[in-house]
Amino acid sequence: MSEKLSYLQRGKGKVKGNVKKNDFYKFYLENAKEKVIDRITYNAFLKEVIETFSNAIVTTGLELKINSVGKIRVRTQRLNFFKKDGVKSKSLRVDWHKTWAHWHNKYPGLSRQEITEVPDKTLIYHENEHSNQEFYEHHWDKLTTSLKFKNFYKFKPSRQYSRLIAKVVKDPNRKTFYYG
Repeated sequence: MSEKLSYLQRGKGKVKGNVKKNDFYKFYLENAKEKVIDRITYNAFLKEVIETFSNAIVTTGLELKINSVGKIRVRTQRLNFFKKDGVKSKSLRVDWHKTWAHWHNKYPGLSRQEITEVPDKTLIYHENEHSNQEFYEHHWDKLTTSLKFKNFYKFKPSRQYSRLIAKVVKDPNRKTFYYG
């Protein structure tokens, strides 16, 4: 099984930035006016702060304002199947579980590798019926920031907080609602 199966290939990987957590610790060491704490304590503190704010943003609908960085929140948008000119909307996400089930029924006897080589296959998209055809995403409001070159920066939350949004939205006793 040395050949790479095309249907098992992953999407985009980690966001690789130039500024990392260790750079913040170096800055802290150089500019600390109080007693300096060790790296392990610093990392544990940073992790706890980030987890606390991230959970509050997702589970309570908090809008976090960070001085000149701007506001971070979860926003909702209506699911549009097509744009005004009839082109398929980018907001649609493929439901891979249903799509593969459909392909296995449509092309019986073919392996997954052979199915991936079939051109122009039908894709099945999520319709978000559980959320009244809305989708939710983390949003960094760049209009409220005073950073220079803000268009070069990107905010991408970790997968666990994106999955936490799904958990909150799919809860039948949901108490947290987001706005656009």
